[in-house]
Amino acid sequence: MRFSFLSHRMAGAALAAGLLAACSSGGGGSTFSPSSAGNAPMSAVAAHGGTGAWTNLGAAPDSTQVDLAVVFKYRNDAKLETLVEDQADPSSGRYHRFLTPSQFAREYGPTQQAYSDAIGQLRAAGFTIGHQFANRTVLDVSAPAPLTAKYFATKIDLVRRGDGSVRHVNTTRETIPPALADSVLTVVGLDNAHEMIPQYAFKPGARTHKPAPRNKPRAAPLFGPDGGYGPRVFQASYNFPKNMDGSGRASAVVGDADFLDSDLAAYLAYFQVNRTGPATTRVLVDGGPPPGLTGDSLETTLDVETLVSIAPGTALYVYEVPGSPDLRYFADMYNQIVSDNKADTVNTSYSECETAFIPSFPMAANAIEKQGNALGITFHASTGDYGTITYGCSSTTSVGTPADTPHNVAIGGTILDVNSTTGQETSEVGWNDSSGATGGGISVVFTLPPFQRQVVNTIKKHRNIPDLSFDASPYTGESLYYGGSFDGPIGGTSLSSPIFGAGLTILDQVRHARAGHFTKTTYKTWKANGYGSGSTTYLRDITSGSIPPYSAKPGYDQMTGIGAMLFGNFVTLLH
Repeated sequence: MRFSFLSHRMAGAALAAGLLAACSSGGGGSTFSPSSAGNAPMSAVAAHGGTGAWTNLGAAPDSTQVDLAVVFKYRNDAKLETLVEDQADPSSGRYHRFLTPSQFAREYGPTQQAYSDAIGQLRAAGFTIGHQFANRTVLDVSAPAPLTAKYFATKIDLVRRGDGSVRHVNTTRETIPPALADSVLTVVGLDNAHEMIPQYAFKPGARTHKPAPRNKPRAAPLFGPDGGYGPRVFQASYNFPKNMDGSGRASAVVGDADFLDSDLAAYLAYFQVNRTGPATTRVLVDGGPPPGLTGDSLETTLDVETLVSIAPGTALYVYEVPGSPDLRYFADMYNQIVSDNKADTVNTSYSECETAFIPSFPMAANAIEKQGNALGITFHASTGDYGTITYGCSSTTSVGTPADTPHNVAIGGTILDVNSTTGQETSEVGWNDSSGATGGGISVVFTLPPFQRQVVNTIKKHRNIPDLSFDASPYTGESLYYGGSFDGPIGGTSLSSPIFGAGLTILDQVRHARAGHFTKTTYKTWKANGYGSGSTTYLRDITSGSIPPYSAKPGYDQMTGIGAMLFGNFVTLLH
């Protein structure tokens, strides 16, 4: 029996109400509670310091090193915004006319002079200069906490989190100093206590570990030994184009932990998937995590198994940061992807409250994504597994980042029931059950983007999420091979986002082109053609389910977006 968990989860949100006041008081030893985790799987929350009270230890001393990602402004930013919109508009003469990195740098990128001047200013102020990115969009610097706090006119305190670790937070909003104001958009890293949280979910109760059967099935199975869906289910239910595997395209996933190549190989072998693409390329950013299974390796494993099993021809790039996934690492990782310009699609299965003392990160992520869009790169991200109670937020109606960013496709979750013989969808409703619920709602950071204007049911003035939705409930979840055995079913919007990523990779293959700002393309195509019907349904309109105060309904809604894409039919509308 499925039911709404939200009513008995609301009490947890009250714990967050005193957080800002407690932080701002700066009193050594004062105790406060971190923002509510909503219905977050408690194992995931505990792993990231999200349970129990946080203790404010007072002002951070000289011995506390603060590492920052300084994110630069673009030149001609309004023109860049128009360009990216046009590149994704099938009716525009600039449709799919993506830039090369050198073209972007020449027309829109920060100048070498601005970058060098900022380096000089920061070095003179006492900062140590770290990594300098080739695209001059991000600069890594570090300094002791008191110097950093003074330079950016903020207050930086130490906190002991619920897991016992000591981190630092800025308890007042920072200010960019006048010497940098013309060239710097924001800085990320003044707060390293709040982290990106993986968005996977299991059914309540113990997980069952099952070894792979010794005898190989005669035909590629629909389901795994753990009862989870295999790739053929998603290919059938979401109408993936026949005989297309993502060959010639490149997909990226991001995370803070590695995975085992042997796990991926065993997963593909059981489901009889022939990997035709090249071997995985790992890109370590800021040093990366240690090899093997650590921390959030389960998340990385879920992402790569989903993506490669559905699109086995893609060239997979796994970008990895150290095992403490604070926001500075993610800013660096996104910028490394754009600077490398190798991946066509980029999956993020992590989330954090968009306003959890880190409004700088959503701004940074959106700017970097916009540069990626101009090059043709599509970013997509999980909306979260906690309903409208976003991990890290003090509000009971809130959304997470980077799903909130307009230059990213926000992917929500559904409950997908299928025919046990064919794998075809029999029903699909918005995800809300005892394991969690899809994230959705309204950003308070970003205004309503052009692609959502004049869309019926959007709440005006602000970015609405999600845009699309796919299977996420672990009750209808995916099979998982982890640590040498089958360990699913697993769900969460960490499943729905890489399902979309695999689909978009294949659409790119069909069209022999990158997709860029695909959110704009999706909405424009949907508004022009509707949902279709019968064998030519382009998108499945999901009209049942709720995450109060939002409900699934005909057309757009803040639980499931415009629905689930049926890729094989939708691609026929594109050119």
